[in-house]
Amino acid sequence: MPAVLNTNAASLYASKNLQSAQSKMAQSVERLSSGLRINRAKDDAAGLGIANSLTSQINGSNQGIRNLNDGISMVQTAEGAIATAQEIGQRILTLATQGANGTLGVNERTAIQNEMKQLLTAVDSIGARTKFSGNSLLNNDARAAAGTATPPTTTKFTLQASNSTSDTVALSAAGFLNIGGSYSTANGAGTLNTSTSLVLNTAQPTSIVGSSVYSKITDGTYVSIGTVSTLSSDGLTVTLASATHPAWIDTATIVFSGQLTQKHSSTANDLTLVEAVGATSLVNATPATALAGFQMVQRAADGYLTALTTQRSLLGAYQNQIEYTVSNVTELSANLDAARSNVQDTDYASETATLTKGQILQQAATAMLAQANQMPNVILSLLK
Repeated sequence: MPAVLNTNAASLYASKNLQSAQSKMAQSVERLSSGLRINRAKDDAAGLGIANSLTSQINGSNQGIRNLNDGISMVQTAEGAIATAQEIGQRILTLATQGANGTLGVNERTAIQNEMKQLLTAVDSIGARTKFSGNSLLNNDARAAAGTATPPTTTKFTLQASNSTSDTVALSAAGFLNIGGSYSTANGAGTLNTSTSLVLNTAQPTSIVGSSVYSKITDGTYVSIGTVSTLSSDGLTVTLASATHPAWIDTATIVFSGQLTQKHSSTANDLTLVEAVGATSLVNATPATALAGFQMVQRAADGYLTALTTQRSLLGAYQNQIEYTVSNVTELSANLDAARSNVQDTDYASETATLTKGQILQQAATAMLAQANQMPNVILSLLK
């Protein structure tokens, strides 16, 4: 190698190696201080894309877990209300069994009927106040179609389980049926009516707002005439939502759909539970007539309890489904977290070794740069 003054190649090489060592050491310090192997796109462009994709999945899964847990709470709220309604149904069945006893007189049967009426009013109140985040839970029509006992199959609530739009848990309306229901005769002149207002002979509870309205043709046969939009303050005037309404007889029995106004008994000519409890035959002076009336209430109450059990069972199935989904999404989130860690997190064992190597290289390069800077001094000895 020639002895030259203008260009100190050894110094340039040493300087280059020193810069490289310092750059690698700075990168190691950054990774060790942040805990991340990828701090900017240049560190690993492909890895950054993978990590961001995994982060989207993890965030969606974690929020999905919270969504599903909210769903469990909602289902438990609905089931708790139905459990209370079942207790009321059991009490009505007990009272009907008591009323069917031939030792009772008119006054005793009247007292029993009055208690049963109040219990049915309590069921309506329970259904009206059962809400979650402002959403009424027990307000779905108990009939899929007029004149049928088949529950609806439409979706009532959809739970989002992750950031994938198709990853949902659907809760059918069959689990959220109206546990109450009421009826009244219309107050009219007996002519066909297609208006948007119904004037009733019996005041109705505010819980009928939003429920389906049926005109009863015969026991178990109904014609849908609309949906309740508003109810007057005295509970006697119902305004139907705007739609094309079929004709009904002004003096017809008007039914507001719910489990209480479903005919659950298979016996011919039996009434729904709410109608059977309100029947005048319960306090009839003839023991045989009263017996038949209370036995009808027994059958209706038994059918009502069976219907509520079916509804509760469906809610229980929903809860189990959601809990298993929570378990699965939680496991998914944990595995995705582990996968993201492999891509973006710092391996401290490896990185500390790299830092130590960088520190040694930096010290060596600094020493060699100092030596290289002294090499041109040889030229001075040649000039002496």
